[in-house]
Amino acid sequence: MRLSSKSQYGLKACYILALNYPKQCVSASALERQIAVSGKYIEKIMRMLSGKGIVTAERGVTGGYKLTRAPEEITIGDIARALEDNMEIVDCISFCCPKCATGEVWRKLYNGINAVLDSMTLETMVEEYGPDGICKCKSAAV
Repeated sequence: MRLSSKSQYGLKACYILALNYPKQCVSASALERQIAVSGKYIEKIMRMLSGKGIVTAERGVTGGYKLTRAPEEITIGDIARALEDNMEIVDCISFCCPKCATGEVWRKLYNGINAVLDSMTLETMVEEYGPDGICKCKSAAV
């Protein structure tokens, strides 16, 4: 299983917003520079996160993006599910018969992944890695 680059870049963007919370907004161009991804792609990601109530956009000279809640209230799972279509790894997670052996395997995997992602918040990332915690590597062509 592989998550899309949307999750990777979206988490990096939210991490940057957490570093600046609640003081200031971060512009799309600043996110683009810090994450090393195209402006169009970061704007698409930020629209998805905005649609799920994780970030908000403010217009104006000092505008940009900011978190809608404190970093300790936003889990990594919130971000991943917003960008990965609820993280359902196979179709039968929601619709499979409870007695289906293969469906039970996928549900356990799904629940385990979500438990790990929900155990971590943006605040724990900031506390552990500080302002230098953003990898500058380019892992996927966008």
